[in-house]
Amino acid sequence: MTCGAAFAQDCGPLKLISAIDMTPLPGTAVMTVPALFNGKAAPMLVNTGGGISNMENARLAEMGLHGIDNSRIEMLDSAGNASKKFVQVDDFALGAVRSKNMQFMVSPGTQADIPYVGSLAGDFLSLYDVEMDFSGRKLNFFAKDHCPGHVLYWNPTAVAIVPIALQLATGDGSRTGFRNYTYRDAHVYVPVTLDGKTFQVMLNTGSQRSTMSARTAKFIFGVDAASPGSVAQGTLDGDPAHPIFTHTFASLTFDTVTVTNPHFTVVPDLVGSKDPNNSGRTDSRVKKIDDNIGGEITIGMDVLRRLRLYIAFGEKKLYISPATGPVPVQSNAGFSAGPATAH
Repeated sequence: MTCGAAFAQDCGPLKLISAIDMTPLPGTAVMTVPALFNGKAAPMLVNTGGGISNMENARLAEMGLHGIDNSRIEMLDSAGNASKKFVQVDDFALGAVRSKNMQFMVSPGTQADIPYVGSLAGDFLSLYDVEMDFSGRKLNFFAKDHCPGHVLYWNPTAVAIVPIALQLATGDGSRTGFRNYTYRDAHVYVPVTLDGKTFQVMLNTGSQRSTMSARTAKFIFGVDAASPGSVAQGTLDGDPAHPIFTHTFASLTFDTVTVTNPHFTVVPDLVGSKDPNNSGRTDSRVKKIDDNIGGEITIGMDVLRRLRLYIAFGEKKLYISPATGPVPVQSNAGFSAGPATAH
């Protein structure tokens, strides 16, 4: 697959490595892909919000895998759970992409009826350029060594191009000022404007809905569960002190592409709350190690399903065009896989 004569002589054409069929989870726009674990087939969630690829703890036994509880990486989820378990798969295959001795973190969650065995996240995806054609239900892996900018082989009617970052710069809260942390996981952050305010947001293909932290909703937008336009959605974990609600904003803009009346699910700030290693930091009387870890705003499949994405990890750019076919179903039955992060 090439972009034709547009390529300069000093760089190569677009090279397709593997084209993989995506299957939506029932009643959702969230996608899975078939993978092989030591020759055994099982679906994996396509989850850019995961950061680091992982296996579901409740599905390990059926896959003949056993968690090892001594990883140097700790995985956290949005419900506050933490895990230091990992597994190693001797032979992992995803279409034509194959990896020996592939290691996955083990999810900290305990849900037993999850319809996939794990999540394929940014640490693995970012080894390639990745196209996500949600309407065509294709996940395509390309080599990174193509001519810069020559990736849109499907001739879109419109396109937005935005820079991406794999990690967010995070303040350390100390008297010495600000420094950049580099996490071991890889998310996809892009700049957007939401109701006139500019943010770096995380793309989360593993979530049915776009989300916002309660902290951001309250202190940046002055929005809480009692605000006009907010609709109660129960609680995250059964605790009435941890309410979830939806809120409708006016507009969300990626470069030249604008989504009107975007809906966000506002969730409590629980990342790290159940982490036994989330001790106090010596440079602060109030901060915890896990404070400020996690996506403040994520863009889920309620928005992304209407788009076709080419994530040029080699160029550190995201190419966004309208979907080129029927838009996948978006039901009212919520589904979310995270986001999760590691540190």
